[in-house]
Order: sequence, then C-alpha cells, then structure tokens
Amino acid sequence: MSKDVYPDQEVWNYIQTELEKRDISLNEIATHAWEHQRQFNHELTIDEAEMAVRKVLSKREVRNAIMVALAIDNLANAHQLPEPLQTIIAEDNPCFGVDEMLAINGIAQLYGSIAVSNFGYLDVHKSNAAKKLDTAQKNGGQIATMLDDCISAIQACAEGYLAHNLSASDME
Repeated sequence: MSKDVYPDQEVWNYIQTELEKRDISLNEIATHAWEHQRQFNHELTIDEAEMAVRKVLSKREVRNAIMVALAIDNLANAHQLPEPLQTIIAEDNPCFGVDEMLAINGIAQLYGSIAVSNFGYLDVHKSNAAKKLDTAQKNGGQIATMLDDCISAIQACAEGYLAHNLSASDME
C-alpha cells in the first residue's frame, strides 16, 4: 500500500465484516435514529435515517475511530492486551472512560452539540445495537467495550445530521 493512498475501501470492508460478525446492521442503527427523530419530524422516513447513518460513516475520521475500537475489542477478546488493561476492557470498567472519549471526540463532536448531547443520553440509556453488544458482553459474550459506544455515537450523529438538515430546510 502506498503511503499516498489511503485504503478507504479496505477500512470500510473491515468495518462491515466486523459489524456483520456481531450481527449489527446499518438499518438497525438507522431504525433507532429514526425512532428518536420522528418526534421532531413526522414525515421523516427510515430511508432518510439510513442515508444519515451512511453519511456519518462516509467520514474517514468516523471510520478510523470505529476501526480502532474494533481492533481494541478484538485484542481484548483474544486476551492479547497487557494487564491491567485487559481486565479493565473485558469488564467494561465504568472508570475507564477512554471508550466514551473515542466515541465523543472521534465521532460525535464531528456532528455538533446535538450529536454530543444525544450520545450522552444513548450512553446512559442504551437502546439499540449498543445495548445488544453491551448485554452480550455482560452475559459472557464477545467483548464490545469500545464498539458499543461507537455504535451509540453513530446513531447520535445520524440524529444530529437529521436534526440539522431539518432545521436548515425549515428556514428556507
């Protein structure tokens, strides 16, 4: 790979493959974004919400943050992290905070205050694919300490994208 060419397609393929392994679909994320945003726009369609999720995922910075999250979770699942980091991530220790920092600073802040606020809500009230990942981990399944927060951030950004675009179109 040339250092002048960024491997966008390879990154996207990696993310898609890893999400599929965890039974996470873009439609699932979009459905929850649509459910949260339709109270503000009753004409919002699921297709628009899915387009917003894809728009969020089209940003290289977002894909890079997700790729890092997946790599850390995969290393933790393979017990390849040094202690005490292995235990902290495996137990999703609430004092760790780096998972939230990656989701906020690497993803949510790219879509403004609505996305950051929504991420905070979704981090506390997991209600989507993030909850599925979190519950599976708590029940002895695959470690997803980093990824569950990234999934919440993607949803929060899609909601922010939809809200900003609705606000802009309402002003015209």
